[in-house]
Amino acid sequence: MGMAASQARLLTITARLNHIELESQNLSNAKIRLSDNTQRASDKYIKALNKTEYLYNTYNAKGEMITQDLTGAALTNYGELKNQYGLINSAGQILVSELDGKNFQESNTLEEFLDKYGVLSEPGKGEIVQVTNPEYAPAMDEYEKLYDEWMTQKPDPEDEKYLTEIPGSTLNSDLYEKFMSATTPCLHDTFELGSNCYMHVLIDLMGPGEHTTSDGQTYTVYPGSGTYGLDMTANARTETMEAVTEAIKNTPCCGNVQDGCGNNHTITVAGKDYTNNECGDAPCNSNETIYQKVVDLYWEARKYFDPEGPMGEGGYREETGGIECYEEFIHILEHDLKQALQKDPEYEFNDELYQADLEEWQAKEPQKPDVPMYVDKEVRKVTDSDKAQWYINLWHRMNGTSDFKGGFGDSAEYDPSEGWASKSKTEQSWAILKDGDMNSPEYLKYAIDNGLITIEQVQFTNPSDSDSGLENVAWTSVIFDTITDVTEQKDQIAITKAETEYEQALSDIEAKDKQLDVQMKKLDTEHNALQTEYDSIKSVIEKNVERNFKIFS
Repeated sequence: MGMAASQARLLTITARLNHIELESQNLSNAKIRLSDNTQRASDKYIKALNKTEYLYNTYNAKGEMITQDLTGAALTNYGELKNQYGLINSAGQILVSELDGKNFQESNTLEEFLDKYGVLSEPGKGEIVQVTNPEYAPAMDEYEKLYDEWMTQKPDPEDEKYLTEIPGSTLNSDLYEKFMSATTPCLHDTFELGSNCYMHVLIDLMGPGEHTTSDGQTYTVYPGSGTYGLDMTANARTETMEAVTEAIKNTPCCGNVQDGCGNNHTITVAGKDYTNNECGDAPCNSNETIYQKVVDLYWEARKYFDPEGPMGEGGYREETGGIECYEEFIHILEHDLKQALQKDPEYEFNDELYQADLEEWQAKEPQKPDVPMYVDKEVRKVTDSDKAQWYINLWHRMNGTSDFKGGFGDSAEYDPSEGWASKSKTEQSWAILKDGDMNSPEYLKYAIDNGLITIEQVQFTNPSDSDSGLENVAWTSVIFDTITDVTEQKDQIAITKAETEYEQALSDIEAKDKQLDVQMKKLDTEHNALQTEYDSIKSVIEKNVERNFKIFS
């Protein structure tokens, strides 16, 4: 072999050796992957060995136990000898099948709901009973509303419109002002000069004639033009003073200040205000007339008369008794006379006007609705009491205590023409579980194991054939592990399947491993042969090079 040919062969062998080494590396990686596959197959098998399943045990009509996979349908569907359970989600809603949800949505009453399951007698074969007429309550509510509104319009006999002023009742209502005007000279001297002129006012109030005090003292006032001093002579009488004297004779004194006053008053005389006139605070005798009070006061005031008083007209001595007499005069002026002489109008009840309004009001009385409270209704008999009780319980868990669909007419937007309303949009106590999940053992096991679903069971506190599903029945939350109808066991089918798959996987892995070993041996053999040839050719080339160097050296 020539030098060039040897060199070419050497390069070919080198390339092949590199390729063999790459293939050997790939085979090594493949064996590592086979090891991983072995681990995965082992893990899958171990997982299957640990896997359990829930089984539901029930009984048929013959009392024979039937075991089946635990599903939502198996647990909640009706059965003759089954305990009644409900699946409850995290919102507290009972999960029902698509059929139960559809039947409930299409039913307005419990009777309609039961009829969906064929547990009622045929129409026309039930019992006729009297029930509350559903139209009665709305009609009465409307009537009572109209009646209450009508009652608010009833004529009130206390209304001022029925009071008519009595003609002439306000005559002399300005008598007090006339009195103050008629006695202006004496009142002026009393307040302006501090004289005893108030005693002249007392004489004018009594008028001419014989007068007797409360303690039996009698004195006479003579008619005349009026004089000063102690002469008991009245001023010339006028119609005003005659009317005043007459008014006070039978009028009780003090009016609304029976306990005395004691305040300071401002008294206006001829347009001038006189302030700080202290009023007597001695309690009054309500049985005493103003006239008697005036008679007694004049007799008492005479004791304190001072003929040498200011202006030569006499005055009252500033002794306690004199001051008290003066203060009592202020009391008579401000309270007794004002209340006796300032008359309010008097009214009488206008019965004719009241009766006319009353008759008009009575004619508008709302009429009671002609709607009977009770109506006849056919109550269809239950043909299967156990099955009926099952769905009665379900209805009340979905709807509440009423036999009528919840939420009827309780919304401001409710339109009666739309039929029954429901709170289900916001307060629904039930939800539909799709049939795929309802019939899936895997879904139910996952939901229970992860706390997505809890279980409620119907408990009969006092079971009876006529049970209403309310008073004697309660949906009670139960711990899943305590349910005797449910058992847990190894999933033998899954274990058998996993074991078969594991053995098959090991067999496949071993076969592939053997194939890889054969391929690696072939590569090793080829590699060794090529390496030997490589070393031989390399040696020949080296010797040829050495020989050529010797020839030309």
